[in-house]
Amino acid sequence: MKAIQKIAYLVIAYMDPEQLKRLTERLVKDSDVYIHINSSVDIRPFQERLAAVKGEGRAAFSRERFRIVWGGYSILKATFSMLEQAFAYKEYDRVVLLTGLDYPIKSNREIQQFFQEHADVEFVHGDTVTGEMYEHLYYYDCRDSRVLHKLFELSKNILKKCGIREKKDYVMHQGQRYRLYGITPKWALSGKGARYLLDFYHQNKRFNRYFQLMHAPDDFYVATVLLNSEFKERVETKKDIFKIIWLPEDRGAKVLSEEDEEELLQCQELYAKKFQSDTSVGLQDRLEAVFQRKQEENL
Repeated sequence: MKAIQKIAYLVIAYMDPEQLKRLTERLVKDSDVYIHINSSVDIRPFQERLAAVKGEGRAAFSRERFRIVWGGYSILKATFSMLEQAFAYKEYDRVVLLTGLDYPIKSNREIQQFFQEHADVEFVHGDTVTGEMYEHLYYYDCRDSRVLHKLFELSKNILKKCGIREKKDYVMHQGQRYRLYGITPKWALSGKGARYLLDFYHQNKRFNRYFQLMHAPDDFYVATVLLNSEFKERVETKKDIFKIIWLPEDRGAKVLSEEDEEELLQCQELYAKKFQSDTSVGLQDRLEAVFQRKQEENL
């Protein structure tokens, strides 16, 4: 029997306290959970619902809160704040980044077994984006500031009309050209990989500035750092462990319900998006019943 993995979950949330409670109840059964609530919303409903959550693991709110804006660098600041808090508490074998609208679609035992079998693998789904003509890589942006965002948008429109690119689609670090990789913001890293990432973030402020002035830097930062490092051979970019059922016509992720049960049970991913308390409770109940039945069969 391989050693039990000590798992830390970093959860970014801003809505649906009831769904967050259910997610936390599930995760904290055998793992530690660190939760960041967007500073632009009232944290009290989340605190009230999570107050009674108990488990073998630890559930803790992030000591720092940031105003997270879609496409902004602020989400990376919140993520690294939680990661630092987690490692201040103890060392982990695995660190997984989720949102409050995610939920496991495998049992805790299956998740443990998966990470035991892939103990030295860094799961960061994505590929190279340097040279792939992602337009927003060539122009500055700052979603965290309304004023700067508007100014950069105006500048971009003028430069595009003139056929001028404002910035490079790569970042320089210690005299080396780092290709950009992405484009998924979620990841599941080994303890060593997560520790390297945290240290790199704190030690390379100049490198970080490139990402502070770009659109959706969380899509690229982690993959870019790891795939330009000694961890490159450990990174699994093709196998995605996060399931999303997309709506047609680029209308975003589908809110999952009981009609999605069969697809979720048949897929290989460990977690799925998007669960909401007003739609997904029945599906979650059915999934948990399947997991419970499997556990009883294996006893």
